[in-house]
Formats: sequence, C-alpha cells, structure tokens
Amino acid sequence: MAPFENEELNKNNVAPLEQEPLLHVDQIQGNILGGFNKDFQQFLFFEIVDPNLAKQWIQSISSQISTTQEVVTFNRLYQMMWARRGSEPTGLIATWMNIAFSYAGLKKLVSEELLKDFSKNGPFTLGMKKRSGTLGDPKDQTSEGNPKNWVIGGDANSPEVLLIIASDSELELDKKVQEIKKNSTIESGLKLVYEEAGRNRNDLPGHEHFGFRDGISQPAVRGRFSTASGDMLTKRWIDPSDKAFLTDAEPGEKLVWPGEFVFGYPCQNDQSPDPVPVENEDLPIQYGVPVWANNGSFLVVRRLRQDVAGFWEFVLEKAKELNMCPTLMGTKMVGRWPSGAPLMRSPETDNQELAEDNHANNHFLYGSDTTNIKLSPNLNYADPFPQAKEDSFGRRCPISAHIRKVNPRDSATDIVSEFSSLTRRILRRGIPFGSPLNVNLSMPPYNDMENGNRGLMFLCYQTRIDFQFEFLTKRWANSPELPVGSKCTNSVDICPPPGEDPIIGQNGDGNRGRTFTYTTNKSMDIMKEFVIPTGGEYYFQPSVDALKTVIGRQA
Repeated sequence: MAPFENEELNKNNVAPLEQEPLLHVDQIQGNILGGFNKDFQQFLFFEIVDPNLAKQWIQSISSQISTTQEVVTFNRLYQMMWARRGSEPTGLIATWMNIAFSYAGLKKLVSEELLKDFSKNGPFTLGMKKRSGTLGDPKDQTSEGNPKNWVIGGDANSPEVLLIIASDSELELDKKVQEIKKNSTIESGLKLVYEEAGRNRNDLPGHEHFGFRDGISQPAVRGRFSTASGDMLTKRWIDPSDKAFLTDAEPGEKLVWPGEFVFGYPCQNDQSPDPVPVENEDLPIQYGVPVWANNGSFLVVRRLRQDVAGFWEFVLEKAKELNMCPTLMGTKMVGRWPSGAPLMRSPETDNQELAEDNHANNHFLYGSDTTNIKLSPNLNYADPFPQAKEDSFGRRCPISAHIRKVNPRDSATDIVSEFSSLTRRILRRGIPFGSPLNVNLSMPPYNDMENGNRGLMFLCYQTRIDFQFEFLTKRWANSPELPVGSKCTNSVDICPPPGEDPIIGQNGDGNRGRTFTYTTNKSMDIMKEFVIPTGGEYYFQPSVDALKTVIGRQA
C-alpha cells in the first residue's frame, strides 16, 4: 500500500512519516544524504596500477570512511549549538572522507560476474569522456572544453579512484591529506594523477565565483534516520494540518523518495507523492546495478572553470544597452540575487533579509500564485514577505534563467507534471576552487592575476545518470525550447524561444552561440561561454559493507 492512499493514515497527516523507509545510515557513505558542508575539501584522483595492492589499501582505509550516520549527527549538533548560542560554534571540528570508483576502476578490482549488471547502465560504464558530446561539450579539439584538453578525466589521465577529504579546519585537512598521500603510493598499488583544492570563499561564504549564493534549493530526501518516532532524515517544519505537510519538508522544499539518490529504496512516483511500489525487496529497485550496489550512489564530478571577468563584462555591456542595473541583469540570468533572494519574490531589488530566511527563500512557484503555508505552531513564524505571483510568461523571472531551467517547479514541462520533475532532481555537493576575482562593476576590465583558474568542483548524487544529471544538462539546460516552451502575451507577438541556460547551457554547434530571452518576447545573443568543462568522471560510491566485502575483497 502506498503511504498516502489510505484515508485512515491521512486523517492527521502524521502516520505517513512512519511509512517512509528506514535508511541504513550506517552503510551509506557521508556526503550523499548528509552533505559534508565543510569549508575546506581536497579531491585526490588515483589510477590503479596494482589491483591486489590497491585492495589491501582499500581495506586499510575502510574504517576511516565517513557514514551518513556520523555526518548527519555532527551536522545536527552543529546546528543545535548555533541555534542556542546565536552564533557559529567555534572549536567543533570534524574531518570526513569518502571514496568512489569509476567503472574502469571497478573492472580492475571486481570480477566480471559481479559487474555484469552495471553493463545496463551506459553512461557509467562509458565514462564522462565518452559522454562529453551528449553533454554538449565542444567538439573542436583545440577548445579548452574538449576532453582532449581536460586536466582530469580526459586524454591525459585515468582517474579511477576518487577520495574526497573534507574538514572544518584547513590545518586538520592538510594533516589528513598528507597522511593519505604517504600511504597511497605506488607501493599501495595507486598513482596520484591529479588533485584539486575546494575552498569556501572567505569573502563571500556560500557563494560561487560569479558572486551568487549557491546550494539553496535541494531536494528534501524522505526516510527515517532511526527507529525513534518522528526522527526523519530531513526535518519537517510544516504543520501537519496543512496539506503541504505531505509534499514539502518546509515551504518550497519538495520531498523526494530516497531511491532517486541511493540504491535499494523506493523511487519517486512521477504522478503523485507516492513511491514507486517495490515488487521484490531482495533486488535493487533501480535497473542497471547489481544487488551489492544497494546503499550506494552514482557520483558525477565535473570540474567547471568560470570566466568571471567575461561574465561580468558581458553583463555590464548588456545592462548598458538596455539601461538596466548590472546586478539586475546578472540576476535575471541566474534567477536569484547575489544574496540568494529569489527574483520571483523580490523582482526589483536584492533583499538580504529574505535571502537569510530559510522558511521563505525557496518558497515560490512559477506556474501559479504562491500561497502561505502554515508552519509548526512552536516556531511562532509567519512569512513576512510578499508571496510570488504566477509568472508563466517570464515577466519576473526569465523562463531560461538558470534556476528555472534546471528546476521548473510547478511549470508544465515536456515531461508533464511537477511530480515528473521530481524524478530528475539531483543532490548537489559542489564547492569552489581557485581564488576569487575582485569584481568592481564600475571599473572593468578586470585584472585577473590567476588567468581565470577558478571555478566550481561540481558534484551531484543520483541513481540514474542519464535520467537525472544528463537529462538536466542535455534536454533542459542545453535546449533553447525546453523544459518550458515559448510564451506570448497575445496572439500578435512573435515569440523567441526561451533560450539555453545562460550560465551552464552549451550549444553543441560549431559557433557555440546561445540565446537568452530576458523578458517576454525580447532576447539577446550570448556568443561566449562563461562556464567551461575542464574535466570530470562518473563514479560509483559504494556502501561501507560493499567497500570491504566486494571491492576490497582479496581473491
């Protein structure tokens, strides 16, 4: 029985919580369902040169791999202390580590029999390099974004194992990294082929290099953290008497079944809040993976260089042509103000107070008027900001703005419903790399001492790479028409297509040009890419048990 179909269960809207699956948080690696959320991270990419020695190394570090149970427990303590003190707690430090393997790496470590079911999962078995054309990356081999020139995962190296080490302390991170490097040598069956330092910005914490706050909108993953009553992985803020209690964790944060992100759990139904029924609990629910993949996830890693100077010079040029504030022009391309305040709820100016209100900064729709949602009475909270009005034509937030392209919310799309859109969500865990470029909007051009070597280490977790990450990239971000087609205010208007995503969208044609419809019926050409792929790979992140008993198992 689906948990939301029975009227008895629905009378007070509380019982469905107990119908959500108990998550094996001691088996799921950290950073999948519980984000590391660390300011300092190091990415170590290895090639396997001796499988037997590599297996010994895997066994030796397996006890150091962080679990969702550990990470979420720490994050809860951190948040509790911050709430009680009214300021960020100092001295509370943790260092986490997780591990993932490319298909090429697994082939060196695991028998063909145990890997055969992965063969049904094309993107993972092929790897990102061979899928770069699908992602819209440049075909011209002289282009920086072509795999031939990638710094990681292209022709130059084979990153078969990825270790992510993350800490609240740069000193503690460095100590752990040096320890791992010392024990991860040729004598351990490994060769370090590349490393990248991810760092939260000191000048603008939580912001990416273009200067916009990142990571606000994430799926709220369903599931019970423990057997204790009401102990959910994702805290529920909404009053059970409000109908949104069944679909949202808090206003605008849609609940998604965990099988979209971790193998072995119910997946999201594309027609309702219910899960996809489980026919055989002894088999993985998702297709294309072996049984031992349960409690694991696919990890997409993509090194994206950001041309910060080029982005803001373009914004300034277009803003001048349109007699528009440059910050507003950039905001229309992103869909949020630099603070993170959504354009839908603050269409004229940035609003820091709105940006910092986690009950309001993600609460908005596009296809219909947004209404108030009642939160739990003990919060004593009422949303103080004007609610967003229906914006089907993109008058407030352009239809191809970045956040609208990849998460159309309630808008009617090419895959029909809002619930269908939930099946395409991903859990993002990115972090900037490189030093910030100080941008003074009144004094371009910009003197870039690092020649643009900055960007985002983009990471996301999902159980279907083609259905989630690749779909969002190829079918929505790179399309001039999808997910929502042209809109006109009347039958006389000539409708330009909404255009590609102006931030991450790519045009696979030779000229690489894109269009951006910045308001109803008015568009501009974008002939330069501001985000350039410079490396990446598709990985599988196994459960703690599978790491020891399958991947690290000695013959």
